[in-house]
Amino acid sequence: MAWSIYTFGFTSYFCYYFVPYLIVNYHLVLITYLQHTDVFMPHFVESEWDWLRGALCTVDRSFGPTLDYFFHHISDTHVAHHLFSYMPFYHAQEATQAIKKVLGAYYLEDQTPIWTALWRSFRNCKYIEDNDPIAFYKTSWKST
Repeated sequence: MAWSIYTFGFTSYFCYYFVPYLIVNYHLVLITYLQHTDVFMPHFVESEWDWLRGALCTVDRSFGPTLDYFFHHISDTHVAHHLFSYMPFYHAQEATQAIKKVLGAYYLEDQTPIWTALWRSFRNCKYIEDNDPIAFYKTSWKST
């Protein structure tokens, strides 16, 4: 980074490296957070957890056709990614359609708009009580 600032100047470094870096990582954190955190996502104590339950503790969430395309459908085919992590991304949509049929009610998909889902998770997913074998996020205040 120091070499690029020295060679090309701070403005070029900022515009061509730092800003894209922030944008990519912003999306990475946003997508990961929304795929693994929501009020309906179960969490298991060690005795209740197994690989399949862990793999299914994610949600498919679309960011719209354009962003889904540019993200290689990692957000709207994430359940397939968890189940078949070595599968090439270009088969994920096809696999997701098959997985929906097999999993039925165990397949998690949320059509809530992204900003609404983010607000819901941020506001309501504060902690998990570890006294239940299958627990869900709780909020630190009473919902009205």
